[in-house]
Amino acid sequence: MSLRRLKAWEAAGLVDATTAARIREWESSHTSPVAMRAVIGIAALAIGLGLLSVIAANWDAVPGVVRLGVHFALMVALALWLWRQASTGGIAAEAGLFVLGMLGLTFFGHIGQVYQTDSPLWQPLTLWLVLFAPLMLLRGTGWLTALLLMAVMIMAAWTFMSWTMGLQPRLGAVDETVRIVLAITAPVLLAALAAWAQRRSSRQGFWRRLAELALLYAAGGASIAAIASADGPWRTDEGSTRLLWSVLIASGVTLLTALLVRAFRRDPEGRVVADLWLGLAAMPLLAYALSGSKIVAALLFMTLWAGIAYTALRAGWRGAFQAAVGIIAFRLVLLSFELGGDLLTSGAGLIASGLLILGVAWLALKISKRFAPPSDPPPASSSSQETSP
Repeated sequence: MSLRRLKAWEAAGLVDATTAARIREWESSHTSPVAMRAVIGIAALAIGLGLLSVIAANWDAVPGVVRLGVHFALMVALALWLWRQASTGGIAAEAGLFVLGMLGLTFFGHIGQVYQTDSPLWQPLTLWLVLFAPLMLLRGTGWLTALLLMAVMIMAAWTFMSWTMGLQPRLGAVDETVRIVLAITAPVLLAALAAWAQRRSSRQGFWRRLAELALLYAAGGASIAAIASADGPWRTDEGSTRLLWSVLIASGVTLLTALLVRAFRRDPEGRVVADLWLGLAAMPLLAYALSGSKIVAALLFMTLWAGIAYTALRAGWRGAFQAAVGIIAFRLVLLSFELGGDLLTSGAGLIASGLLILGVAWLALKISKRFAPPSDPPPASSSSQETSP
């Protein structure tokens, strides 16, 4: 804590001298040696980089089996340490679980290097999910493991998509489309799993982060659908059958997620989130039906993020609300450039855009200040405190 700010508070009468003295005493007794920790961290980083440099310099001289053995031994040792830390948990266990997952990912690449195997990337990623995803789901406690699990699942889905597109001569158009869209929409189902587990597990942070990442992934996909609807009309495209299948599957998987979230979470926030999922499910259908206009595409995009802002407002997500307002403002600015035609209208558009940027920035700031949820809700008094369901 800044003692300069504490002095300013004391001078402004926000805290009295006794309270300020107690705060200074507490801060001095709980101050961590930041400089010493930084020195230790730099020394550890230097030693680690030195070891990596020594190993890299002699990498080819080490037999492949020995390298794999050491790699596997590190994984086993870390797994045993995590098993012993099962009762304590904490940030150390979370970091260890993340490192174990990363060692698992690099182990598959290490095998491919030693034995010169050639397989599609989605196959080792899927094998990693089979072996390590249960461990992440059972032991993850924070955003590190949630992010790793979601990232690997998304990478597996999209690399499967690129591999499947390479099989086009052996697959029908509909068959290929169904495989691809089911794969790339599968990560959103983690939100349903998180909704089911969130009220049944003590690891609230992990499940909440996993649900947020799935929601962010789905919002990104809906945003892409809204943006792509400007190029159209979709429904008269040569691949209209494949496109219709894509829209129906994407909306169907997202709708299933919305229904599961509504069924598993009965609390007010859960109902709000389920409503947002319903909106995300409708976006591909709206983009398909209203494709072919830049203005309509921009309105769809802004409507989507206005819905996200409204959901964030109802749920009390201050950061998400402000981010949504900022994205809407940025899209308004881009729209003025998109509508510019020749040099004259582009010049006028630049002038109008400058004025629009100022107006939108002012309006976004006013909206964020007035309507954004409080960053730290005030603590409830003992007489009015209620137990949440």
